[in-house]
Amino acid sequence: MSLAKALFTSTLARRGLPIQRVAVASNIRWYSSDKRLTEDTMSQNIRNMEYAVRGQVVIAADALQHELEENPQSHTYTKVLYTNVGNPHQVGQESLQWPRQVMALCNLPPSKGIDHPELAKVFPQDVIDRAREISHVGLGDQGTGAYSHSQGHLAFRQDIAKFIEQRDGGVTSNPEHIFMCNGASSGIEMILDVLLNGPDAGIMIPIPQYPIYSAAIACHGAHQVGYYLEEEKGWSMDMDHLEQQLADAKAKGINVVGFVLINPGNPTGQVLTRQALCDVVTFCAKHKLVLLSDEVYQDNVYDENAEFVSAKRAAWETGLLEQDAIELISFHSTSKGLYGECGHRGGYMEVVGMDASVEGHLYKLASSGLCPNLDGQILMDLMVRGPDPWTESHREHEAQKRKIYDELKAKAKLMTEGLNSIDGFSCQPAQGSMYCFPAIEMPPGAIAAAKQQGMAVDTYYALSLLESTGICVVPAAGFGQKPGRHGFRTTFLPSIDDMKQAIKDMRKHHEEFCARHSEESSKVA
Repeated sequence: MSLAKALFTSTLARRGLPIQRVAVASNIRWYSSDKRLTEDTMSQNIRNMEYAVRGQVVIAADALQHELEENPQSHTYTKVLYTNVGNPHQVGQESLQWPRQVMALCNLPPSKGIDHPELAKVFPQDVIDRAREISHVGLGDQGTGAYSHSQGHLAFRQDIAKFIEQRDGGVTSNPEHIFMCNGASSGIEMILDVLLNGPDAGIMIPIPQYPIYSAAIACHGAHQVGYYLEEEKGWSMDMDHLEQQLADAKAKGINVVGFVLINPGNPTGQVLTRQALCDVVTFCAKHKLVLLSDEVYQDNVYDENAEFVSAKRAAWETGLLEQDAIELISFHSTSKGLYGECGHRGGYMEVVGMDASVEGHLYKLASSGLCPNLDGQILMDLMVRGPDPWTESHREHEAQKRKIYDELKAKAKLMTEGLNSIDGFSCQPAQGSMYCFPAIEMPPGAIAAAKQQGMAVDTYYALSLLESTGICVVPAAGFGQKPGRHGFRTTFLPSIDDMKQAIKDMRKHHEEFCARHSEESSKVA
C-alpha cells in the first residue's frame, strides 16, 4: 500500500467512517449507497473545489503525526514539521504580551477584570487603562459576549482609518467604508459573493496565487483568468501579458469583473515596486475591473531595498482616487505581520470607490453574519493602535516586535540560501511575506511514477518528502504555475535550528529521490 493510501486509511479509521475509499487524482472520494447527500448529489462546484494548503499532503501529515504520537520509534524523526501554512504560533513564534494582556481584561467580567481592586498588582497601569477604554468606548456594558455593529465597533474602525491615513501619508480614510471581518479570508469571500454575478463572470488572479481565490471562484462556478508572474524577474508583472490575458478571456465570452493583487506575494514572497502598483491600478481603472488588493503581509518586508506601497496609495498618486476612477477593496489581517494571531481571526477590508447602493448590499451581506468575532476586533484595534509611546508597555512591545521581525528576516535569508544550495533547486529571494516557492527539477522517472498513481508530480514529491523526513510542504501545483514547472511552497516560520535541519533533510531527500527515480527510469528503458 502506498504512503498516501496508508495514511488516508489511518485517518479515516480514526474518524470512524464506515465507507469505501477510492483514490482519484489528488482527492479521496467517499461513497455511501444509502445516503441522500452523496458526491453525485452534492454541489458539484464544492466537489470540484480544491484547497491545497490543507489538502492531501496535510491530511497525510496529520495521520503521520498521530502515528508518531502513538509510536515515537516508528520513523527516524519524532515529529512532523508543519511548514505548509503561515501559522506562526503553531511552530513556536511567541505571542505578543501587551495585546494578550489587554484582551484578557476585556474578556473578564468588570468585577474580575478592569474594576478588580487588586488589578494593579498584576497588570501594568497602561494595560488596565486601554482595556477600560475599549470596554467603555468599544464594548459598552455588554462586553465581548454581545454582538457588535455588523461592520465592527465604530471606535475600532476609527482607529483603523487613522492607521490607514498614517500608513498612506495622509490619504483620507473613512471608517464608514471599513468592514471588520473574521480574518481577511471572510472579507475576500464576501466581496467575491457580491462580485461574481453569474457563470460567465471571471476574475484575474496571479499564477501562482493563494488558493482561497481559485477555491472561491470554483465554488461560484465562475472563471479563473490567470496571469503569470515572471519568476526569472523576481516574480514581477508584465503589463503586456495582462492585456493579452484579459483580451483572450473576453474573446472566450468571459465577463472579467475583477483583478486580484497579492502584495507582498503569497506564495512567491516578492514585494512589488511603486511603479508596478501604479501600473496595476491604472490597468484596473482603464478596464473597469474591481481591484482586490490582498495586503495582509504589509509588515513582512525584509529586503532593505523594497518598500510596501498600498494599492490605495498608488491610486492616489496616479490621480485615480480624486477622479473616483477606481473601485478598490484592500484587506489586512492580524494573522500575519508580527502578531501572527491566526486563531483569533481578526481582519478588515476597506472599500473605496464602490457604488453606494452596492455597498449597501455589502452591508446587508455582513449583517447576515451578524458581526465579526469580538476577540478579532479587539486584536485588530490593538494592532493598528499600539501602546501609548510614553508607557513602559510600549518599550517592551516594540522590543518584542523587533525580535520577531529580526528572526523572520534572518530565517527568510537562511531558507532562500539553503534551498538554492540544493542541486536541482532554484528559489527567488523572499523579499517579504512568510514563504519560499522553489522550482525543482524532477527526474523523468518521478513524473512517470506520479502519472501512474494519478497525481501531480508535485504532490508525489511532497508525499515522498513527508514520508522520508516528516517535513510537510504544499505542492506548487496547488497554487498554479507555468506548464513544465514543479516545486512546493514552504514557510520559514519554524525555529532556526529546525530550519537548518530541514534544509539538510531536504537535500538528502532530493538526492535519494532523484537517484531512485533515475534508476527506475533506466530499468523501464
